[in-house]
Amino acid sequence: MFAAAPAVVLGQSQRIFKVAVVGCGGRGSGAVHDITKAAERMGHKVVLVAAADFFADKAKQVCKSHGCDEKFAFGGAAGYKKVMESDAEIVLLAAPPIFRALHAEACVKAGKHIFAEKPIATDPAGLRAFLKVVEDAQAAKLSILAGTVHRHNNRALRQIKPIRDGIIGEIRGGVVYRCHGGVGSYTRPRRPEDTNASYMANDWYMFKEMSGDHFTEQAIHEVDLANWFIGRLPKTAMGIGARHRRVTGNTYDCFSVDYNYGDDLHIHAIARQINGCSDRCCTSLVGEHGTIDVLGKIKRFDGKEVVYDEDAIKGRDPNGLIMEHWDFLTGLVSGNHVQEGEMVAMATATTMMGVMAAYTGGTVRMSDLLTNQDSPYYNMNNSFTALDFESGQDVPLPKEECAPVPGKA
Repeated sequence: MFAAAPAVVLGQSQRIFKVAVVGCGGRGSGAVHDITKAAERMGHKVVLVAAADFFADKAKQVCKSHGCDEKFAFGGAAGYKKVMESDAEIVLLAAPPIFRALHAEACVKAGKHIFAEKPIATDPAGLRAFLKVVEDAQAAKLSILAGTVHRHNNRALRQIKPIRDGIIGEIRGGVVYRCHGGVGSYTRPRRPEDTNASYMANDWYMFKEMSGDHFTEQAIHEVDLANWFIGRLPKTAMGIGARHRRVTGNTYDCFSVDYNYGDDLHIHAIARQINGCSDRCCTSLVGEHGTIDVLGKIKRFDGKEVVYDEDAIKGRDPNGLIMEHWDFLTGLVSGNHVQEGEMVAMATATTMMGVMAAYTGGTVRMSDLLTNQDSPYYNMNNSFTALDFESGQDVPLPKEECAPVPGKA
């Protein structure tokens, strides 16, 4: 296993960052673009040195688009191992979430800094495996940048200090929304040539085992904002959900989850992916003295003017997708490495609690996923793992066009 080569230094200022990507769909190819733009804005340069995807043609396309020789494009479930043998300093992980912990572990063993797209797991075992990777990355002084992009959003950064300083007082409640349509664009029907593995790798969004369901895969952004601005994690989750319109896979169309953060603070999270319905994506919190629409405005009940923290965003690009990589690369240059692994793991845990509560009808505690081995939720894991895709045998296909029924084992 080869360790990552240090970035090439040109003159006194410019650095060339060698980057690879695992998972070359829209988010993976987008991450290559974003880190390239961030480096350019800093006066540095990114060079793509390798790419891997379950489907080799996707890896080849990303290489072609970014000037990387196609001989460094690797396909198949084990293609990521070839990436780890490259001289990439940074690896962008954007394969379906079931693979995140496995790929992150390989990065740390190879001495590579990580961009980990959210979420980072689809079951409790994967969650705990990623948290172990976080410990190992910190010990090895390797950065982990998370795909929870709003942590680098200027609109959030100018709000967080006023909230921490008590501009609306103690937060007493709130609602999280992730409601939108467009589910048809995520659906990829089975093709005649597909194995179970290639079908699920292609239609990954529609399988809970692959994506964690859309509440985890998408609503994680808004839920993470609630965690961040409240300043702590929920203790329990109760929820409901249903499957109405999906035509492949086994995921729900909608969720409604109540999070108990302790001290009588409850946050209601609503997520829906059904075309033709009202859309809303935001995190709204209510405090003793006012309200905040995170990424929007802070308002006080007494009408007092709110002073935002403009110093926090001086010189920053308004595009958060670029700025997260700006912060990532700045940390590598300065030696003050970004460490967001635990944060994105706990955001994933929060949404995973909600999914499991809706699926089962039970009350799920954070400790059930992380520490309480006697809990039925601790081992409520997928029927196959990321490594099964590398076994040489096809993976089992979960029953489709159905969904978990609350109250049943």
